[in-house]
Amino acid sequence: MRDKIHHILTKNSILFLILLIFAALIYLPGLREIGYYRDDWNNVYNAFTQGAEMLIRHYSSDRPADGYLLSWVYSYFGPNPFPYLLCNLTCRFLSALCFFGMLILVWPRKKAAAFCAAAFFLVFPGYLRQVDGIAYLPHQLAMLSICASIWLSILVLKINKNYLKIITGFLSILLALAEMFLMEYYIGLEAFRLFLFGFYFYNHSQRTIFQTFRKTVIVYIPWLTGAAFFFYWRSFLFEASRHGTDVESVLTPLFQHPKYVGLSLLAKLIKNTAKIIFGSWTVPPYNVLNGTNVKDFWPAAAIAMVLTLLILLPVIVLIQHELEFSDKKDVEEQKDKKLPWQIQWIISGFFAVVLTIAPLIIAEREITFSSSLDRFAYPGSLCAILLILGLIGLISKEWVKTTVIAWMVLTAVMTQRINQQNHMLQTRLTKDFWWQLSWRAPDISEYTMVIANPGGFSPEEDYEIFSPINLIYYPERDHTAVGSEVLNTGSIRNAQMGLITDRTVREIYVWKDYNNLLALTKPTAKSCLQVIDGLNPVYSPDEWSKIVEIGTYSKIDRIIPDADPHIPAEAFFGKEPDHGWCYYYEKMSLAQQLEDWEGLAEIADEALAQGESAEDRVEWLPLVMGYALTGRLDEAKPYGEILKTDDYLKFQTCNYFSNEAQQNYQSPDAKDGLQWLVNEFCH
Repeated sequence: MRDKIHHILTKNSILFLILLIFAALIYLPGLREIGYYRDDWNNVYNAFTQGAEMLIRHYSSDRPADGYLLSWVYSYFGPNPFPYLLCNLTCRFLSALCFFGMLILVWPRKKAAAFCAAAFFLVFPGYLRQVDGIAYLPHQLAMLSICASIWLSILVLKINKNYLKIITGFLSILLALAEMFLMEYYIGLEAFRLFLFGFYFYNHSQRTIFQTFRKTVIVYIPWLTGAAFFFYWRSFLFEASRHGTDVESVLTPLFQHPKYVGLSLLAKLIKNTAKIIFGSWTVPPYNVLNGTNVKDFWPAAAIAMVLTLLILLPVIVLIQHELEFSDKKDVEEQKDKKLPWQIQWIISGFFAVVLTIAPLIIAEREITFSSSLDRFAYPGSLCAILLILGLIGLISKEWVKTTVIAWMVLTAVMTQRINQQNHMLQTRLTKDFWWQLSWRAPDISEYTMVIANPGGFSPEEDYEIFSPINLIYYPERDHTAVGSEVLNTGSIRNAQMGLITDRTVREIYVWKDYNNLLALTKPTAKSCLQVIDGLNPVYSPDEWSKIVEIGTYSKIDRIIPDADPHIPAEAFFGKEPDHGWCYYYEKMSLAQQLEDWEGLAEIADEALAQGESAEDRVEWLPLVMGYALTGRLDEAKPYGEILKTDDYLKFQTCNYFSNEAQQNYQSPDAKDGLQWLVNEFCH
């Protein structure tokens, strides 16, 4: 029975099935609930407003192949992120199989280590962009292309028939070129191919070191020629306009100041090497898991434990199977004086990591685990995993080795699961934010400059704001009618100076007039969208300080309150959320802007009748004002007491009603109500 289990679990088809189940259980649950992130927004905005072919122009400045790919795929899939995510997951799984295949070809008796390497790649926590569907399809396809290319190139070395060698080698070179045209900085993985070639000849022949090196270089020439062709095209024929993707602009500072720039690049290379080898397995898990609540933590832990056992079972069986032949292997290695496989993995892994990330460092890019820049860790993950497993392989105690592998798989699976859940939550919060804006603002004037604090996520680029706004309010335009900016110190200073600027984002022209600023905020995940009136602002007790700094420049009249409402398209923003408190709050705020106090009071009555209530105390303000200005003072008072529970909120409310009392309201009830509010909150 034991031999039968060993026989089953050592078959490649069973190992592939286990890896498939492993990947599916990590990434498939909740995949349909993942939406747009970062660059996805400007992709769908361009494709929707100007057609899929616009994506070709969109990427023409740096990666034209990406544009053709995404234009073609978008014409089939449209804006739905789900099929893109499925394609990305398929690419990652097939890349893992190719990774397994290339390692088995070079080290045929190390199936356990190769299986571990494939599993580590599937769950590599240094790359958390599996949740990005549209924009990251080229990254995933580039990874599959290079993995398949390296696997085929090593397979060429084993094929005896010349015509098969030529066909397989040609296909491998084509895939390598496809990878480079999709992601130019993946060219560094050619160093990984070179090391695998070298150790293949080292392990499968009795050549001397010099002969092995000579043979490796000669065999590598076709792939070196392909890389040289791409480098020539990229350097001398193609004109890239984005910094970091133009070879001349990248290399010029190094030639002008070789000592200073060279030492700076060397320091960055050392730091980023440490990041990708060790930081990838520690920093992202800490960042993701540290703030996880108990409700999300334990389900992810349970899934991770099951999947860790799923990986450990074949690893243990494979190791036992390999140990049965260990004595014979040791005799052969001693006779041949070959380096142990662990040392080979450490050497090839370390030097391949350095050479793989070198193009990134030269292009002034660095691995950053706190944002989408962790994508730069993805190509080097293959080499880093080899190094890590080589180090683990040096551990003499099998139980210690197994424990280390189990712990790494466990934490990595939990990191990927929690990361996916966080992005599912971000999708819901994002869709709610834009739906709430549509409830609050029937229309927004052209040339408005929106600054937003969405609460559940922090935008990194302005297109994460202007793309959804223009898709809601100006979907028929082939250009932006409303601009935006990320909220930071620079945008605050621009507002203070009243600057008028512009920006072109991959063929998207954005006009930014800080004199027409509109500030939107959602202070917490439980808050509703709040529009700041710069003439008379009131802020939530939980508000971000930068919103307070810029709030006085916000012009609420950029919202057109009496226009026909714009309904967000379900294709981008999902179905309309249930009409809970936030729906009524937005409608009350709109009635407040229209000075429709009777309508406001009616909306408040309906909200209370439905049992709705505010989580953010500042959101009771329009209800209190609506009741007071319609003469319903007794009903306003208990909700006004909630506004007094925070001293600063009470202070703001006093100022707000005092300013409103100076306005020329015609209704006697309104005048009396405002006076009552001033007395209630200021005395």
